[in-house]
Amino acid sequence: MSLVNGWSTTSSIISDVLPEEFEKDELVLSDNERLRGRVEELEKIVITQRNEIMLLQASMADILRRVQNLEAKPSSQYNSLPRPSRLSNSRSTYNQMSKSMHGSESFSPNRRQSRDLINVPMGKSARGSPMRKWVSSQEIPPTPPDPRIRRVSTTSSSEEVASTSGINGNGNGKTSIVNRVRRLSGKNHDLTSSQLSLASSSLSSTTTFISRKNPHSCRPTNGNLPIFVGGKTINIQVPNEFEDFDPQQNQEPPNINATLKHIYSFRGKDVRANIEVLPTGEILFFSANFVIMMSTDGSGTQRIYQGHTSDVKCIALHPNKIIVASGQSTCHLSEKALRTEHNTPVESPDELVRQLEMEHTEAHIRIWDSVKLQTLLIIGGFDGYFEKGICQLAFSNSDSGIHLACIDESLKHTMTVWNWQKIKKIGEVKAANDTVFEMKWHPNIKNMIVVFGKGHFSFFSFDSVSGILLKTCAQFEGRDKPKTVLSMCFGKDGQVITGDSNGTISIWDTKTYRVVKQAHSVHPGGIYSLCLGKSGKLLSGGKDRMISEWEIDSLVRSRRSAEIPDDRGFARTILSISNDSIIVGTSTNSLLFGSPENLSSLIEGDTSELSAIVPCGSTHFVSGSKCGILRRWNIEEKKIEWSKKYMGSIECLDIDSSMTHVIIGFLSGSWQVINMVNQETIEDHREGSNGICCVKFAPVGGTFAICTKDPLCIIYRIDASRNLIKLAKITQIPSPIIHVDWSLDGQTIRAQTIGYHLFHYSRIGEPASSKNQWISSNCSLAFETCLVEHSSNGLVNSTARLEDLSAVGMENGTIRLYSTPVTSLTAGFIKLIGHPKIIKSLGFASKNLILSMSPIDNSIFEWKIEENV
Repeated sequence: MSLVNGWSTTSSIISDVLPEEFEKDELVLSDNERLRGRVEELEKIVITQRNEIMLLQASMADILRRVQNLEAKPSSQYNSLPRPSRLSNSRSTYNQMSKSMHGSESFSPNRRQSRDLINVPMGKSARGSPMRKWVSSQEIPPTPPDPRIRRVSTTSSSEEVASTSGINGNGNGKTSIVNRVRRLSGKNHDLTSSQLSLASSSLSSTTTFISRKNPHSCRPTNGNLPIFVGGKTINIQVPNEFEDFDPQQNQEPPNINATLKHIYSFRGKDVRANIEVLPTGEILFFSANFVIMMSTDGSGTQRIYQGHTSDVKCIALHPNKIIVASGQSTCHLSEKALRTEHNTPVESPDELVRQLEMEHTEAHIRIWDSVKLQTLLIIGGFDGYFEKGICQLAFSNSDSGIHLACIDESLKHTMTVWNWQKIKKIGEVKAANDTVFEMKWHPNIKNMIVVFGKGHFSFFSFDSVSGILLKTCAQFEGRDKPKTVLSMCFGKDGQVITGDSNGTISIWDTKTYRVVKQAHSVHPGGIYSLCLGKSGKLLSGGKDRMISEWEIDSLVRSRRSAEIPDDRGFARTILSISNDSIIVGTSTNSLLFGSPENLSSLIEGDTSELSAIVPCGSTHFVSGSKCGILRRWNIEEKKIEWSKKYMGSIECLDIDSSMTHVIIGFLSGSWQVINMVNQETIEDHREGSNGICCVKFAPVGGTFAICTKDPLCIIYRIDASRNLIKLAKITQIPSPIIHVDWSLDGQTIRAQTIGYHLFHYSRIGEPASSKNQWISSNCSLAFETCLVEHSSNGLVNSTARLEDLSAVGMENGTIRLYSTPVTSLTAGFIKLIGHPKIIKSLGFASKNLILSMSPIDNSIFEWKIEENV
């Protein structure tokens, strides 16, 4: 394809840069894209069919149980059943109600009540037919106790998610499940618990799912508890006081409530247009599943919108500065399977509405009130309109924000325009062939949308009557055509200003779509952010970490450039909030505030994954990252007290009982002991070329264990004269150790390997008894949490314990709070949802405070624990 006056397609851009290589590989790349799309379709079909099979198994088990009940009673009691009523558009199943709306009601086997059958469609199958599960709300007299049907779980969130109007965004005006539930509850305010619940077969399907995950039996024999994890049976020694316990018995969840109090992270390295400013002066941004509103007065005060069920990818602020739109990705992945494994008992119509909202696990858009934190509308969701996720959102400017434009992450990068108040799709078009960086409505020209990204820069003209979106590609002239437009903003008179990979600032004519003025090579490496300042000047941020100010008319620098510190990265987003103050989101997931010459950190992040967090008393915690940064955080002041940069990747951390020393394990195979008071290095030692995978201090003295990937475990002690003494070297280990616990007296360790082995050794390296009191519970195979490992089939990533409460981090990003020890296969738990990915580190800072960390999105959360009165 030839290139005459500019960019016609993405392929022409690439061929202009690398013509020979692209022509040779064009067919291969095209086939790869086609195959990739086909693989994604097949994965969806497999997941859908797996869900169908699960529902069929659950329904069959429930039918057999009900047949047994009917055979056990005289047939006259069950002469007739009413016709089933339908409750549409729900992807949820719910547990049996324990209460009615107007007080508790004891369950009586002899009570005869009206019985309804509710048909819950579970989406569409691979063939397009609805997947349905018949569940019943009738109270059938119970059969002899079935231990699989005893579990109860409770979901806790920091703030009650407000009810949504729930209109489904399918473009056809369908009414969602939420409104139907409300109408159901509005017609009859005297609904019983039986009529509200989606009853016992839902509970049965949940436990069937658990049983299907791990069908192996688990009963203690001769003081050992056999559990099946990782494809093998492991015998766990049972403490003397629990020798006669029954894993089939019920265990209630802890009587506590958990709320999200603070978020120490910001998503900035892979997104743009991720910061807005509210009229209250709060900064609006997002991290993981949450959208955060944070004050800039240094107090660290936050308000958090918690409506999303997967990681948020973009936000848009309405012209009225109150309404916010936020888009999320889908979470229908194999590792998310346990997200809805256990459900909360439904006690009211509002609770049912809230649970239905939380089942919107497909990609969708939520429009909400930033003052009340209430969800107003949901576009997408149950209908599965958006395939992967929402990457760009923008409200129109010239018509008071009537329209909302959206670009998804599908292979076509489809752009849709919605009348968001009516949930009506007006227009649709393919936006680009490659990744879209940003999309904006022109502030002065009505119905003009500007889109740019990897190898494309286009102007879209939108006809609101016909819904037609007409695309016009921008035209670069001359030989030095850039590969990519990296940033864009609008001038004070509506000029379109871009920054590209050549480091050139360009001003465009919106009628001819040609460049009218340029400033070349202003930022080596590319211009990643542009912003119109409150003073009318243009601000630019480049990969050289410089922030420059320009006169728009002449593109001449108006003052000396300011430099962002090296450890903060370069500016990816700049937002002006006053003549002297700006907000900068950087490539290291950091959020900066102040003047260009004096920027202070609101949030500090890392370029690579976080590796560990460890509480340091009730007021501090320490974090380490794979980019080699060690930080000490102040929980009360919500800021970093000090940080230290190392050359190697930090793999693991631990703090001694005096809270004065931290031991660091590096990927290079070395480890260090640091005094946190003065950041002095006490000991620096190397064990070999393989990395350190676990470090752990004993509760007394200067004793600690070092575990490497060789696999190897070495126990050291540092005496009062700072002499390093080797106490033991344990080599008979089949795979690397990833978790270590010390006994209360500091004489014994228990170690869990990556291959699901659990060993016990004395501090001098000899085999030891497991019947000890343990200071911590990091080993998930230990008796305290081994039944969770068994029931989840090895999907536990991290554990922590304080007194009688255990926290378990799962692969699907959820946190479970159990009473310790967990002595039931179906033990009740409190479920905390917020991290979209695996939980690698958990820690109790105090009885009332839990810290959690997910390495994929570098999110750190602080949860507050309160006992229910």
